[in-house]
Amino acid sequence: METQETTAPPSLINHAMKNGVILGIISIIITVLIYVIDLSFMATFKFLGLMFVIGIGFVIYAGISYRNEAGGYLGYGQALQHGLLVFAISGLVSTLFNLVLYTVIDPDLAQKMTDAIITNTEEMMANFGAPQESIDQAVEKMRVDMASQFSVSGLLLGYAKALIFYLICSLITALFVRKNQPVEI
Repeated sequence: METQETTAPPSLINHAMKNGVILGIISIIITVLIYVIDLSFMATFKFLGLMFVIGIGFVIYAGISYRNEAGGYLGYGQALQHGLLVFAISGLVSTLFNLVLYTVIDPDLAQKMTDAIITNTEEMMANFGAPQESIDQAVEKMRVDMASQFSVSGLLLGYAKALIFYLICSLITALFVRKNQPVEI
């Protein structure tokens, strides 16, 4: 008589952690490539948009992968948990890398990023026809506000704030990942 071996579905936490680390590494690779190729691109909305699209796409992919490994069905709550864990782990990995990047690899990077962000903001405001006085006020405020953004405490605070954004993104990705079991009547 043959015994059929059944494998237990993977743990949601283990699957999400593994995929969070993978997404974090992808984020690091992209950041290093952009840092080497064109540092100023890191200070644009295009870069943020690229990272956002990659993150959302990967979390949906990882969630569907988990759903399939767990039997083909996954409720919204579990899809939400999985997505949030992937985002949170990825964000933690990226934040730890950024701490090393900004404090060890290139301590001058914070000033370079601040200057690039201010330049981009000035150009954007000028393109929208903002008066020079408004541009100058915005630039001065940015210089004050951004001084601590790239510090250790600023990066850690940024990660804490990002958790709220990750929750919102997970609420959305869970809509694409969930698949309820059919109900028989």
